[in-house]
Amino acid sequence: MKKSRSIIHFISVFLLLLWGGVMLYFYASGRLAKGEYVSQEGWFSAMVLVGGIGCVIIGLFNLATTGAKEGDCCDHDHVHDHDEHHHEHDHACEHEHHHHHHAHSEVEAEEGHSHGILEESGTFGRLVAIFILAVPVTYAAIKSPDQFSKIAIENKGLYTANYGETSSDSKFAIKKESKDEPIAASAPTLQPLPLPDAAQPKSIAPFTLADLKAQVPQSKEGNFMLDVPEIFYTAGDKEVQAVLEGQMVETVAQVLPEKVNNPNGSRLRIFRLLVQCCAADARPFSIPVEFGKSAPKFKDMTWVKVVGKLSFKSENKQMVPVLEVTSMTETAEPDSKAIY
Repeated sequence: MKKSRSIIHFISVFLLLLWGGVMLYFYASGRLAKGEYVSQEGWFSAMVLVGGIGCVIIGLFNLATTGAKEGDCCDHDHVHDHDEHHHEHDHACEHEHHHHHHAHSEVEAEEGHSHGILEESGTFGRLVAIFILAVPVTYAAIKSPDQFSKIAIENKGLYTANYGETSSDSKFAIKKESKDEPIAASAPTLQPLPLPDAAQPKSIAPFTLADLKAQVPQSKEGNFMLDVPEIFYTAGDKEVQAVLEGQMVETVAQVLPEKVNNPNGSRLRIFRLLVQCCAADARPFSIPVEFGKSAPKFKDMTWVKVVGKLSFKSENKQMVPVLEVTSMTETAEPDSKAIY
């Protein structure tokens, strides 16, 4: 029994060091920053570092204390209370009870007071537990790609884009709120209240091309440089659409085939992943790109630089931003594959 418990102890130490080592590897190698695992904002990366250090410290502590005696787990209060309530028993009876309790304690100690799956399971159960705890994390460290597959992107809603949503429009909206002070209200009068549909003075000036140039960087060729989520959210703002319609836009994204509204095969779909917290909540923001003829062949998930004229089309009861391509070329992936 003692040999079995020693083996379990060393296995536990190994698993702690393995998990801690994998977390430290992901942090130190830069795969957290380059991949799509966690947001680079907030404490997520730091938590991976702290968790890895914690596992290693606990593992090393358990290794250093190998062979230390376990604390006494016998219920002395029970024995003491039992003795108080039976003080009238003769010495022989007390001796017999004490001998019986001592023998029972020895049996419990020999059985090891099992706590945990590695102690309570048989040999097969232990092997299964070790496999589950060790193999997936090891495989993930060695073999996991640092990006989603094509199928995973499609399953996250690539082709079911809702161009009317507003979940992150405040973050990606091109039109910024005016900093002008609102028009002061007039002093109260006895005049009748205006009708509900009466025109009201507006404190925010209309969005203009000058505003667009002030808020969006342009390339040396004069193309407005927008990320795909920014283009995506223009579908919900008619004022911005009126300014951007027909403007030359440049963006970098990944490409996949277009499977909706593409009867002539003249479109592809480009997308960027948005990560709020970690890979679990990553989702693709996508728009169609139109070539006006058969779309060229690109390897799935290729990073491309796209330049084209932005237009807005009503499709399936949605206003869809469509980039009419003038050039589309392969390019190096950005420093961060996802947008946070």
